[in-house]
Amino acid sequence: MAKWIPICDFPAQEDLSELARFIQHHQLPLRIIETDGTQRLISLSEPLVEPMRELLARWRKGEVQLDQIAPEREAQTGNISPHSGQQHTASKTQEASKPPSLSTWPWRATPFSLVLIALCFIGWLLVRQGWVGPLVIYPERGNTFDLASSTLAQHWLQGEYWRLWTPAILHFSLPHALFNALWIWVLGRPLEARAGTLAFATLVLVSAAIANLSQYYWTPQIMFGGMSGVTYALVGAVAVIQRWQPQWTEIPTALIWLAVIWLLLCATGAVDYVISGGIANAAHLGGFICGIVLGLVYCLSGGAKKFSGVP
Repeated sequence: MAKWIPICDFPAQEDLSELARFIQHHQLPLRIIETDGTQRLISLSEPLVEPMRELLARWRKGEVQLDQIAPEREAQTGNISPHSGQQHTASKTQEASKPPSLSTWPWRATPFSLVLIALCFIGWLLVRQGWVGPLVIYPERGNTFDLASSTLAQHWLQGEYWRLWTPAILHFSLPHALFNALWIWVLGRPLEARAGTLAFATLVLVSAAIANLSQYYWTPQIMFGGMSGVTYALVGAVAVIQRWQPQWTEIPTALIWLAVIWLLLCATGAVDYVISGGIANAAHLGGFICGIVLGLVYCLSGGAKKFSGVP
């Protein structure tokens, strides 16, 4: 397994935006992380370590500007010259036209995301076996709804508080499980790797409860399930963080817009004609709003700085 190698440390308050642009522009196997109150540049390529140290030493002395350096294409394998200074316009234009790519984070950095992905398929298997009784919020039998006498109130009186979260595990079709697992892979892993497992788990658990409650109150007579409310919480959180840190392009903005358009399209009811079983629109909206609110709280508390570096 490849190991990250430290290259250089910088003060926590130092602006590394030029370095971040340099790494992203040339697609170098480098990453800026925060550790022990400092910013650290690390690399997956050992041959790149010493040349980068020399280059950064000159950059910090003001002898070169990273925005004006265009290393050869072999730079990703380590053949980068710290004395490079000539601009290659055609090459830079081609590089700049490339869309941002999803980073590959090590599995140990995203344990909770991997658990959620596994739960999508475990929940689908449970539904196929008919083992959903202890996990769902039972729907109301009558047309009237009274919270005090509702099935949810009965669950709570019996101490079955887990039902507030477990409907998110259940998936009534394999495509539904695959769809949610894919969104967690694309959105959840970068969020967890940067924000940390604790913050990410808080977002997931709070949004799952909000989404399930929203759907239950909206359609109390219908049984529901799925992790779509959580995935829309991730969409909302990503949207806020990207507005706060525009340089964070690890997740393409087009994906966020696609998710929002799908949310609005589902809300019109048009999708119900082509997808059997209906859409949990209230869960989607509840999760999305929850993600926006928690994303704002996270950014206001200073968490957005973890998204300032290039992966």
